[in-house]
Amino acid sequence: MIALVAVAFPMMIHAQSEGLFSRKPLQGAKADLSAYAAKGAIPEVDGKVVFKDVISAPGKTKEDIFAKVAQWASFRFEPNSTMGLYTDPNFFKNLEYSIVKTADKASGSIRCQGAEEMVFSSKPLAKNFTQAFYILDLKVSDGKIEFNLHDISYNIDMGENNFTRVLAENWITDKECLNKKGKMMRIPRNYRVKTIDLVAELKKEITETINK
Repeated sequence: MIALVAVAFPMMIHAQSEGLFSRKPLQGAKADLSAYAAKGAIPEVDGKVVFKDVISAPGKTKEDIFAKVAQWASFRFEPNSTMGLYTDPNFFKNLEYSIVKTADKASGSIRCQGAEEMVFSSKPLAKNFTQAFYILDLKVSDGKIEFNLHDISYNIDMGENNFTRVLAENWITDKECLNKKGKMMRIPRNYRVKTIDLVAELKKEITETINK
């Protein structure tokens, strides 16, 4: 996989651009991205990229939390759903593979299969994006939710409608994304930044949901 990606670099400069412009900078490219480049910003467990956290919900019962989060998940991972135009900051588009796989009230377990567009930059006539896939496991109990996002991968357009699936482990980790100076390399940088943003956004949505 690593060798394949290395060979694909020249083509990936244009990866999944749509519209009249094939090359556009990362949105906010001049902003301080040092936090994204920090070692360990992409956590690994046994060689796999895994984002784990505990979202606190003081005073909330398991039943109350589960009801709210299950409802949130049913909307958030609804297949073939779109919100807004792709030029909007809050644009969102799920693919047909997005789904809530299980929601077990007794055990408090919710498993979601994420499949969505991950937009790197957009203009009225162009959109630069990838297709991102992941599994989100949520474990609800009194006063908290255990958050576990894993099995992350991306569909990369190699041209002529030929897609290559790249695992996060081969693309956004410190080893694969950071150069010898600790700087993010140009192409995988987009994926690393947007994946970290995705995790933060999901945790934010869950936190807001359980506190309503």
